[in-house]
Amino acid sequence: MNALIEKLPPQIFESFRCFDRRENRLPARWHQHAEIELTYVPAGSGERLIGDHITRYTDHDLVLVGEHLPHTWASDDFRGEPCDMHEAIVLYFNHDFLGSQFFDIPEAVKIKELLARAKRGLWFPPEFAATIGTKMKSILAQSGMHRIAELLHCLEMLCECEDTVVLASEGYQCGANSRTAPKMSLALQYIAENFTDSQLQVNQLAELAGMNNSAFARSFRNTTGHTATRYINRLRMGFARRLLLEQDLSILNICYQSGFASVSHFNKLFKSEYKMSPREFREAHTLVHDSSRAVLAHDAKA
Repeated sequence: MNALIEKLPPQIFESFRCFDRRENRLPARWHQHAEIELTYVPAGSGERLIGDHITRYTDHDLVLVGEHLPHTWASDDFRGEPCDMHEAIVLYFNHDFLGSQFFDIPEAVKIKELLARAKRGLWFPPEFAATIGTKMKSILAQSGMHRIAELLHCLEMLCECEDTVVLASEGYQCGANSRTAPKMSLALQYIAENFTDSQLQVNQLAELAGMNNSAFARSFRNTTGHTATRYINRLRMGFARRLLLEQDLSILNICYQSGFASVSHFNKLFKSEYKMSPREFREAHTLVHDSSRAVLAHDAKA
């Protein structure tokens, strides 16, 4: 059960880790750790799951993940393989790697605020991500104080980006210090792998965690900030939103593929979450997409 709490052994003479994910032969699994993580994917596509947020990722994907925030990237190219060998540059560092009070100094106040916001996961736009990715790659070849200076410069640049997107929901949290954390990790892993199954029941999760229903419900809410049902439905709606944008499927088909057993229930939850029905959501984004294509075509002709 503790396998989902990932620990990378520290390298000798290094205060933080920077590596190409392919070198560690890591599986694409739902995991968490005490370190803050900055991950840059130069090219490729797949699914990214951060807390209770799920979406597709594409080229130049850059995300800052706070301490104990469960996450995973699953690339399309290595789906089903024991290890995800897709290129990704990863920075791992403890909040106090420069001392317990370093980020309290006046010069670092913006970085401190950035790391606080990262507790829900922060996504950065592709053009900006490419610049940060170049700096992250340069750290791979550096040593000594140059590595630390470059990391701090990266963090300072992240503070200046105005187009970040917070990923996990406002109510999401992860109580990693609870004695029930291993049991909750097991339940969260199972949800991540099976949330599109309409037969998934909360009592299954309680049984999997070896707890009675009331104890499981209480522990799950303390761990994530949501009820298990709310958590599962958020993942399903995120998955449905991706299908609405990327697939030419009927609303009914998307409803069932996302794990909902009733289209009326799906419509009600979706409208409550996004302030529009699934059909309205698709139409609104189709109009934006078509308008963008028209502008590009006009510019090309000009």
